[in-house]
Amino acid sequence: MLEGVKVIEVAAFYPGPFCCRLLSLLGAEVVKIEPPGGEPGRMLDAVFAAMNHGKKTLFVDLKSDEGRERFLELVRDADVIVEGFRPGVAKRLGIDYESVMKVNPSVIYCSISAFGQKNKLARLPAHDLNCLGLGGILEIAGIRELRDPNVQLADFSSAVYATIAILAALFERVRTGKGRYIDISMFHSALFSVPIHSSSILNGMGILPAFSSNPVYGIYRTRDGYITIGIIAEEHFWRRLCDILRLDFSFSLIESFSRYDEVKNAIQDRLLTMSTEEAIEIFEKADIPAFEVRSLGEVEKIEERIGENIVEEIEWNGRKIRLIRPPFR
Repeated sequence: MLEGVKVIEVAAFYPGPFCCRLLSLLGAEVVKIEPPGGEPGRMLDAVFAAMNHGKKTLFVDLKSDEGRERFLELVRDADVIVEGFRPGVAKRLGIDYESVMKVNPSVIYCSISAFGQKNKLARLPAHDLNCLGLGGILEIAGIRELRDPNVQLADFSSAVYATIAILAALFERVRTGKGRYIDISMFHSALFSVPIHSSSILNGMGILPAFSSNPVYGIYRTRDGYITIGIIAEEHFWRRLCDILRLDFSFSLIESFSRYDEVKNAIQDRLLTMSTEEAIEIFEKADIPAFEVRSLGEVEKIEERIGENIVEEIEWNGRKIRLIRPPFR
């Protein structure tokens, strides 16, 4: 769909590279600019492949006059530039939007950084975990202990929002012929990605009990593993669950929130008498949202369960690498 679109990437690690990986999957030609020694992300080869497969790579010293001139020559016919430097770095290197505009006024230039270009914290270093903590998302996720949730929400949500904005700018340019500067904040992207919780908290309702204090929205142990139950506000699912587990609860789902420990313990006691397979079988027969917890290390079992291949093999540096297939069909 993006055949003929040329993208220049000057970014390391995850947000910028994953944004450009999405553009590449949609058909764009992506040229990745790396420093002479390569970007640090190359240390994890398979992860690097997940971010950068399908791109062309050029090693350019942007700190040199020769490197800067080469970059400006490369971007003369580019449609999109994605950079992931800390604010101010691109300007010091002479490859910022204003500098590129002089050689390519119709370019779409996207900057992805931790806090955006004009935030009070813009020039400070930060990674995903810093954004999740500062923005209150760790509290929403229930991380009250000193541990990392190990889900890079800020990194990959910012990559997706950058891709959406770039596609919109490409569409706009068809109509106007004009380029566009796009400023994407990882911090803001993460917050924008939790609209249920942010709207509830900001409007005085706190963290919604349908997720935080709901005994039938959570993870349970079975005799030999774990399952998830996902009932949010469906009273009919709640009544079915009480029936199949033979729980003598006459109160409503909403009322169960205030009796969280009592209900949680009762459900857990029942499930500990069952294997995972037995539990899932009775939940499926009752048409209740419940599924086993599996490991990606056994992805073949997940594929068998859903009846679809979710992994693809790619050629990478002369060998086969396994990656998750893109979600669009």
